Amino acid sequence: MNILFSGAIEFLFLFLTTCLQTFFYSRVLGLSQNWRGVRLALAVLFIAIFETALQLAAMNIALWLSLLFLGVVILYPVFFMSGNFRERLFFGIVNLVIIMISILLTNNILFPEGLVQSASEISWRTLLPCALLFIIYGVLALAIAHLKTEGRRYISRQHWTGLIVGFSGIFLGLSVIQYFNRMENSRMIRVYLTIFSIGLLVIWLLSYFIFYFICRYYSKIIETNTLLIQNEMIERYMLRKQAADERIKVLSHDLKHSLIQWRLLAEEKGKGDALQDISEYEEQLSSSLLINVENENANAIINQKKWEANQTKVTFQTDGVFHDDLLISKLDLCSLLGNLLDNALEAAMQAETATLRQVKLVIRRKGNLLILVIENGYAIAPILEKGYFVTHKKDKNSHSIGMRSIANVVEKYDGVLKYSYGDHWFKSTIMLRGYKTVLSNEN
Repeated sequence: MNILFSGAIEFLFLFLTTCLQTFFYSRVLGLSQNWRGVRLALAVLFIAIFETALQLAAMNIALWLSLLFLGVVILYPVFFMSGNFRERLFFGIVNLVIIMISILLTNNILFPEGLVQSASEISWRTLLPCALLFIIYGVLALAIAHLKTEGRRYISRQHWTGLIVGFSGIFLGLSVIQYFNRMENSRMIRVYLTIFSIGLLVIWLLSYFIFYFICRYYSKIIETNTLLIQNEMIERYMLRKQAADERIKVLSHDLKHSLIQWRLLAEEKGKGDALQDISEYEEQLSSSLLINVENENANAIINQKKWEANQTKVTFQTDGVFHDDLLISKLDLCSLLGNLLDNALEAAMQAETATLRQVKLVIRRKGNLLILVIENGYAIAPILEKGYFVTHKKDKNSHSIGMRSIANVVEKYDGVLKYSYGDHWFKSTIMLRGYKTVLSNEN
C-alpha cells in the first residue's frame, strides 16, 4: 500500500511538473504542429508515467537509472516542440538546470536534511519539500519564459554549440554538488556546497541574461536591416509605378478623346458595327481604370495588388480614400499596406470557391484616426504562436518579418491592431494616429 501511495504522489508531482515544462517550452519554443490538443495531452501523460517509473526505480533499485530520467527531460522538447534541433536541445538543458537548481535550493537552504531518498520514505509529512520544490521550479521557469528570445533564430551554429556546451558545464557542476550533497554528512561541507550552489545559480542567471541580450541584439540587427531593405525596395518600386501610372493616365486621356472622334465619325457614316465595337472598348477602358484612393503612394501599392489579384482570379475591392493631411510617412504607409494586402491575397488565393476568393480594403477616418479594415477568405485556418500568425510554408522565419513590420508601424503611430477570424473569413482592423488634424464631421 505504501508503494502505491508513493507511486501516486510521485506521479502527481511529475505530472504537474511536466505540464509546467510544457507551458515553459510553448512560450520559449512554441508547440509543434504535429503535437497539439489531445495528442499533446497524451504525450504529457506518457512522459509523466515513464518518469515516475524511472524515479521509483532509481530510488529503490539503481541510482544510475536517474540518468535515463535526465535524458527524458532533455529529449521531451526535442521530440514534441517546434524550432530547430539546437534550440530544442538548448532549452532542454536550460530546463534541466532549472530543475537541478530547484532541488539544490530546496535541499540545502529550506530542508538541509534533504528530500526523501527512497520511495518507502514518502509520507504526507514529506510532501512539503516536494511542494516547495515545485514552487521554486515554477517561479524560475515562468521568469525565464517571460523573456522574449525570438532573435535566437538568427544565432549562428557556432554560437549555439558554445551555448549548449556552456550550459551543459553548469549542469554538470550542479550534478557534482548534488552528488556530494547526498554523500556528505559534514555540516561544514554542506555549507560550502550551499555556497557553490548559489554561486552556480548566479553564473547560470548571468549566462542566460547574456544569451537573452544576444538574442535581442541579433533580432534588432536583422529586423533593422530587413526593414531598410524592404523600405528601399518599396521606394524604388513606388517611383517606377508612379511613372508608369502617369504614362497610363496620359494614354487613357488621349484614347478617350480619340474614341469620341471615332464615335462621331461612325455615327456620321452609319456604321452600327463600329459603334458597338467602340462602346465595348469604352466599357473595357473604364473597367481597367486605376483605383484612386487620392494618395499616390497608396495608389502604387493598391493597384499593384489589384493587378496580382486579377492574375489569380481573386476579387479585389476598395472603399474609401486617404486625406491630404496624412501624418504617416510614405514608406510606413507602403510597408503597412503592402504587408497587409500580401497576407490577404496569399490566403485568398488558396480558397477554392469564388465567394472566398475575395479581398476587401476599407479606408476610413475618424477625427485624426486612420482606420484600415482588410477582409479576406481563406481555406486553411491560421495558427497563432507568440502573438504572430505562423505561415503553413516551410520558410517561417521570412514570413514573420512582414507581421513584425506591421506591428512596428502600428506601434510607431500609437495604434491598435486587431485580428479576428471564423467561418473561413479573416479580418484585420488597424486604427492609428494617421492625420495631422482632427475632423469632427467624419464618421
